[in-house]
Amino acid sequence: MRKKNFGNVAYINRFLNENQLETVPNYVNNWIDGDITLKHKKKATTKNGVDPIQRIKLLPSSNNEPIFVTKDAKLKEAITLMMMHNYSQLPVMNGPRTVVGFINWETIGCAITNGHKSEDVKDYINKDVTLLSYETPLLEAISIVIDKEFVLVYKSDKTISGIVTIADISTQFLSVTEPFILLEQIENHIRQILDKKFLISDLKEFCKIGDLEREIEFIDDLTFGDYIRIVGKPENWEKLNLSIERSHFIKQLDKIRLIRNDVMHFDPEGITNEQRRDLIKMAKFLMELRKYH
Repeated sequence: MRKKNFGNVAYINRFLNENQLETVPNYVNNWIDGDITLKHKKKATTKNGVDPIQRIKLLPSSNNEPIFVTKDAKLKEAITLMMMHNYSQLPVMNGPRTVVGFINWETIGCAITNGHKSEDVKDYINKDVTLLSYETPLLEAISIVIDKEFVLVYKSDKTISGIVTIADISTQFLSVTEPFILLEQIENHIRQILDKKFLISDLKEFCKIGDLEREIEFIDDLTFGDYIRIVGKPENWEKLNLSIERSHFIKQLDKIRLIRNDVMHFDPEGITNEQRRDLIKMAKFLMELRKYH
């Protein structure tokens, strides 16, 4: 290109856009004989690129090699291990990849009730044991664990990597659902605090985005950011008639807002213990506050 006239620039821009290319620096603002680099435009990516499916391997218990007994072990050893670790069952294995079955209080009790007096584990084994791949989707695994009460998890090299029980599933379910439940409690408390304190027309004015007025008919139509903007105005705060210090309340609300963003964006690592404590403290604080208002 010898001249950067309108026609040439339009032709080059069209070529660059059609091929998703760009120049660095922008050729239009660069000296006509200067050096430029032609490269593909960046495409938007996710921050973490994680597997969208939660799998059984994310459970801590899937990554703790299980305590087990061998087929040739004595019953006394199995009972000792189960009592010592508060286990309901133990895998019976002849090595890290060879599962024979399992022994539990039920197999022991049934055998003894029916007259068995053997001192050997092999006479109390139930061979109906379920093995799941490390990559099994968690939702699929949950129904299996509920049905079987426990499963053994194996990795790609067939080594047993852990044992997952109903208790482990319950713990995982609680860790996933608890933040949502706490956030719902917090938001409902805030809505009750704001209830009947403002005119609908005032709320629409508070929550305008530029000149764009939002459709707001109920307190429930407000966002968490709206709550903070509303109580952030001293004249609005007075209408709430709360006997607490405003700045600390707003600071904590904003912290909860950030936690809410993490939860609603389904951060694969979940929330931290500190964030969980913040949610619990705020839910309890609002509950106590509303007792007197």
